[in-house]
Amino acid sequence: MAKRRLVTLLTDFGLRDGYVASVKGVILGACPSAEIVDICHDVPAHDVLAGAYILAQAAPCFPSGTLHVAIVDPTVGTDRRILAMRLGGQEFLVPDNGIITMVARGRPLEAIFAVRSTQYVPSGGAARTFHGRDVFAPVAAHLLNGLEMSRLGPVPETYRLLELPEPAERGDELVGQVIHVDRFGNCVSNIEEAALLAKFPDLARAGVACAGRDVGAIQGAYAFVGIGSPLALVNSMGLLEVAVNQGRACDALGAGVGSEVRVGRRSPAAS
Repeated sequence: MAKRRLVTLLTDFGLRDGYVASVKGVILGACPSAEIVDICHDVPAHDVLAGAYILAQAAPCFPSGTLHVAIVDPTVGTDRRILAMRLGGQEFLVPDNGIITMVARGRPLEAIFAVRSTQYVPSGGAARTFHGRDVFAPVAAHLLNGLEMSRLGPVPETYRLLELPEPAERGDELVGQVIHVDRFGNCVSNIEEAALLAKFPDLARAGVACAGRDVGAIQGAYAFVGIGSPLALVNSMGLLEVAVNQGRACDALGAGVGSEVRVGRRSPAAS
């Protein structure tokens, strides 16, 4: 029996149409032993930043040797490049639009190639509107079948990374912003736990505001406040998150990607 290789798919294709099935069909047609795992197909359309966050959320949970195919590709059909990369023992096939940004942080870049060769795409050429099926899928299948990544094309001098906002210290406050809103309406900020602890060693004395609205102290879990009450906590990605217990923080606070998140010291009376 052929050795099964893991390949994950992350797209903004949704499941209403046949796009995801088409990609899977091409991969399985060329590599029947592939084991395909869906990370997410509900990335908001064209939202590369959301794709970058979800990819970084899931990829570390997979074993070494996994191939991750991430297709959030609003400039499909143009001269934008497709990259094959090896980072921290895993392989990635992505458009060169920054979707790899969060995964690349803290992972050693072991190899990178720009996909140039046409011998791995259908003989009739690739549809300009569906590189997922006609380029990503066949190239992924070849990699799963043992093709050396170096045969895909040359080593690029650079590759694109998103310009992510960095939190800043302003007096006694740490100020960041929302970079992702998940399906529960939780607002994930760019403030890392390490930065929080460096500024506020006693997190119980820190208070958080999001989109100009006070959400109180940093809690340990959603249910540590009453149902419908706002809170802040450090999420499973190690990032400060603003939430509402069994509610939607984005709606309750009028917050979204780009909304300001401020962390300051709470007064003793508020503790």
